[in-house]
Amino acid sequence: MFAEVLKTLNFNTMNIAQKLGILFCLLITTQSFYAQQTITTNLTQEMLLKKEKEDAKKTLENQKELQKRQDQLKQEQNKAEKRQKKIEDAQNKIEKTKKEIKKAEDKNLKIQNEITVNKLPENKLQQKMIKSKEQELEILKLQSKLTEQQQNLTKILDSK
Repeated sequence: MFAEVLKTLNFNTMNIAQKLGILFCLLITTQSFYAQQTITTNLTQEMLLKKEKEDAKKTLENQKELQKRQDQLKQEQNKAEKRQKKIEDAQNKIEKTKKEIKKAEDKNLKIQNEITVNKLPENKLQQKMIKSKEQELEILKLQSKLTEQQQNLTKILDSK
């Protein structure tokens, strides 16, 4: 580049001071051009770095938000599982109580049949009647227990 400039300048017609001045101006212009390109490149890199930092910050915020949501979902799932277990336990208790009632009713029916079918002495008859009344009382207790268990199940089902 300088060689071309020097050829265009006629060394014979200009004096040396003018030629040196022109060369000096060309050198300064060239240096300022390269400096400007360097500054532009640095500004571009700074802008890219700033954008990458902002993107990283947004990604981190999104990740934190996602983790928070996952924790909430896990808590909700645990609550649902606990509720389901309570429901199952309550249903099992109800079924067990129903079986106990059925067993007590069968036992009482057997005692009632013994009283009506067999001719028993008076003291045995009194004992069987007392046993029958005890069984009826046991049945009533179990039915009361069953009602409480059903109410408990209803409360569990109504709660969330």
